[in-house]
Amino acid sequence: MATERTDILETERLRHNHLVTVKVNERPVKLLGPRETGEQIKIAAIEQGVEIGKDYLLELVLHDGTHRRVEDHEQIELHDQMVFVARKPEHIVVITVNEQPVNLKGHSATGAEIKAAAITQGVAIQPNFVLQEELPNGTSRIVGDNDVVHLREHLRFTAIAPDDNS
Repeated sequence: MATERTDILETERLRHNHLVTVKVNERPVKLLGPRETGEQIKIAAIEQGVEIGKDYLLELVLHDGTHRRVEDHEQIELHDQMVFVARKPEHIVVITVNEQPVNLKGHSATGAEIKAAAITQGVAIQPNFVLQEELPNGTSRIVGDNDVVHLREHLRFTAIAPDDNS
């Protein structure tokens, strides 16, 4: 009688928890369904040899080819053939150019890249403007178009027209 009860419980568990094969970065990953969190999907992928990290961003590829971010705590209803993409999080730094916030990706940028990002994000400057980094001691230094700046939060820049003598 106890064995029959155990068999019924095991059958019920298997019916609700079945192996589902999904793809993460084009590699098959077996998951115990019917639901997993984003974090559990990443951990299973790592354990099954997908070269990602727990800090990676997980995205579900939708039927129309677009991607939807899956948060670590979010429960996903699983089915076979689901496709996920995991990628390193982008390093985004917020600086200011002419008192306006500018988002930059990465750990470094040239003066020309800083000006281009500022222009794209609506700062009223031109590519030929002179870029100056405002230093903490109250002075400034000119940043040439090919000069590399190591990015960190709260860097401040001023961009002025080349003929401005102020």
